[in-house]
Amino acid sequence: MVRRRLLGTLAVIATTVLVAGGAHGGAVAGEAAPTGPLAAEMAAALEQQPGGVQLSDNAMAWDDGGVIAVWPSPGDDAAPHGLGDNVRSDVVEALGVTELAGLAGPAGAAEARGSASSCPSGYYCFYTATNFDGARYQFSSTCSAYASTYGFDNTATSWVNRNSGRNYHAYDYLGGSRLWTMTPGASDTYVGASADNRMSYWSCTSA
Repeated sequence: MVRRRLLGTLAVIATTVLVAGGAHGGAVAGEAAPTGPLAAEMAAALEQQPGGVQLSDNAMAWDDGGVIAVWPSPGDDAAPHGLGDNVRSDVVEALGVTELAGLAGPAGAAEARGSASSCPSGYYCFYTATNFDGARYQFSSTCSAYASTYGFDNTATSWVNRNSGRNYHAYDYLGGSRLWTMTPGASDTYVGASADNRMSYWSCTSA
């Protein structure tokens, strides 16, 4: 009986540590199935990159908030500023990204529209449509990655770089042609016909 109680106690402790520490050492474990109107999009993203956690009806995070994807609400052209609707406050607080939840779009906007300001300070962002519309994929510390990892391979169309210390270089594939360079403080509403929907990989250099 004592041995059973001890094993039960250890199981509870192990579960608590897993939830607090995350499956990959993060702040929050990404085990719960997505909910809300964009659950299908989020589930598809989790198939590409497991370990994400839902931040709101519109947003999901990986790497303790270092990577965040924000999708437009159904019927909208652009992802909302900040994290969107029905923010999961407990998760946002655990990841330390509460400042993102408070970001708002342009005052008096009649409908959701993309803008360079939708990319938070300290991040760089890729958008899947022109003029910063479509889904937004924002990164704070990632230097290089494959777009397919987060489900937007060959779909980047506009970008913003609000990371003051790095240049980011987009390529059609690792070792392939450089499509564009994102310098600090710069943005581009359209990467051009020759580069549109071609980025599969990016890397960084010091600014």
